[in-house]
Amino acid sequence: MQSNMPRLLKGILLLLAICFVSQVASPLRLNTDAITLLSTADSAAHGTGFLNHGQPTVFPPGYPALLAVLIKAGMAHSWSFIALNALLLGVGLIATYEVLIRNFYEANEAHAPTICVLFLLSFVVIKHFTIPLTDIAFFCVAMSCLAVMSRAAEITSDRRFLRYAAAVWLLALAAVAIRRIGVALLPAAVFMIVIRPRLRSFLLVRRNQFTLALIFAVLGIGTTVVIAKTSTLSDFTWPLNRQAVVGLVATNVSYRLTEFGELFVNAPISKLPTSLHNLVLLIGGVPVGLLVWGVVLRRKVFGPSELFLIGYAAILLVWPYRDSRFWLPVIPLLMAYSAVSLRSFRVPGILVRLYCIGFGVLGIAAIVYSTQISFAGPKFAERYGDGTLRTTYCAAFRSCGDAIDQKAVDAQVLQLVQQYN
Repeated sequence: MQSNMPRLLKGILLLLAICFVSQVASPLRLNTDAITLLSTADSAAHGTGFLNHGQPTVFPPGYPALLAVLIKAGMAHSWSFIALNALLLGVGLIATYEVLIRNFYEANEAHAPTICVLFLLSFVVIKHFTIPLTDIAFFCVAMSCLAVMSRAAEITSDRRFLRYAAAVWLLALAAVAIRRIGVALLPAAVFMIVIRPRLRSFLLVRRNQFTLALIFAVLGIGTTVVIAKTSTLSDFTWPLNRQAVVGLVATNVSYRLTEFGELFVNAPISKLPTSLHNLVLLIGGVPVGLLVWGVVLRRKVFGPSELFLIGYAAILLVWPYRDSRFWLPVIPLLMAYSAVSLRSFRVPGILVRLYCIGFGVLGIAAIVYSTQISFAGPKFAERYGDGTLRTTYCAAFRSCGDAIDQKAVDAQVLQLVQQYN
């Protein structure tokens, strides 16, 4: 049975790939962030800069630039946005597999594809795959960056290592240009260079010391320019009052525990009974504990992946907003470190399998639900979202009869849907 497992997992991955690709039939799905991103891309494509309503946004220009390319090429439609996400998700999964195989000795031929399957079955991935958002793009670039770091660690040739290091830095900068939290990759990139065994002998030559210092200075200045040009913290506020700070920290901790609880039960809290909301928050402590202990257990092989995840989590710990999709790009790492913990606790395999089955069943339910939305036809406006944009979609598709409250129609969203559906 064990020998057949990799083949079975490959079959499941293929079926999931078909399910995800079939979502290209979906009408244009928008939410608050997607509206801003697509509007910014539209503005950039028409030569008026990365603006929304003529004003700068808090989003870096990386992902809107990708959408702007599709717009200028005349290929900007719902299907192409989803197809782009499918391509990025596929590349990201290949990079994820590489990271797991090279960095986790536990991730053998069965464990690595299992994590990839569970990642695709996460409701967070399924829900946001069909929406033009930065999450899938950032997942692709961040995991590709970590994969190149993993390969670079095995390179003995200094010249080849420099090429890999250059690729790592470019990917890290690309990640910053897509999402601000990409800065968490920068310390990992520096760490990759510092821990290189041959570095000490390289630095014995005074000329090499000057060369390396010059390289770091150029890279530092270039990185600072990229961050300054692409990132802003205008939406981040931190109270000065000590009591308010304590309250905000407590709120942020509850946010993160709730997000981890949602990830663990594989269901959004909004779809669960109100009576279970506090339970989800408490359950969130389980994956957090597994994650922390998994990182501790790997302290002797501490590397760029661990440093990136710690930096990523540290940034989110002070981020005063709640959304489970914040964790989407690092879900495979969360699962990998949790697996390390479970193995150390010698949790019975049957319990792990039962959990994975339950997780998978809920993931399949999420895929079925998303597919129903994609093929809902005239009923799309009723089935998609929380109802906020229902009237606008009704107006765009003329699918709800004549009884439409024109005052409830969002003119910006209506234009985007009609133009890019």
